[in-house]
Amino acid sequence: MVILDAGHGGYDPGGGSNNSFKEKNKAKEITDYQYQRFKDLGIDVVLTRVGDETLSPSNRIKRVAQIGASSNDILISNHINSGGSAGGEIIYTLRGNGALPLKIADNLKNAGLPIRNVYQRMGNTGKDYYFILRNTTPLNAMIIEYGFADNLNDTYRLIYDYPNLAEAVVKAVAEYLNVPYKPPLYKTYIVKPNDTIFKIANKFNTTVDSVKKNNNLKTSIIFPGDILKIYS
Repeated sequence: MVILDAGHGGYDPGGGSNNSFKEKNKAKEITDYQYQRFKDLGIDVVLTRVGDETLSPSNRIKRVAQIGASSNDILISNHINSGGSAGGEIIYTLRGNGALPLKIADNLKNAGLPIRNVYQRMGNTGKDYYFILRNTTPLNAMIIEYGFADNLNDTYRLIYDYPNLAEAVVKAVAEYLNVPYKPPLYKTYIVKPNDTIFKIANKFNTTVDSVKKNNNLKTSIIFPGDILKIYS
């Protein structure tokens, strides 16, 4: 089973927030994408946070326990970083090994996210520093930071390319579990500044009419942030 934890939520927006997004919302977008894709691939998957709810550390841990998490499961807690640096990070539990985190890091790098570090962090008591890793049971428990909210390149990537980053994690987990991986039926494309339907169609070797038809567009007018389904 894969347990997906969208960080923060409710009254807690998360420190990886900026003028473009709140961490809690971006983490939820990434998590929701992954949830659907794992289901598509037939991989058993559950969520800790379904909506925009406030979960204290103890309640979040209780939610993982109520799901029935075991040592054989995979726990991924999705987050956005902050603090003046750049790139992705994966922090994995002291009781685990780096095989899956390193595979995820490689896939994220191939998807365009520079990887800053893949590491474990010990607290003063000799146990995991982060509560979501310290107080849960899966041997493959990790926090994925998809970039820094105070870095312009990371912010741009998180706004316009988060589906590719989310998909990279799905692909890595499927490969790790030896589950046949199939790409999604369509690409989720987020319209960027200065995009036109003509440019998007050319980029994906399709037609303007196809893009419009598959997205129920009556005109060719699109705006940055619009989400399109692109069938190649």
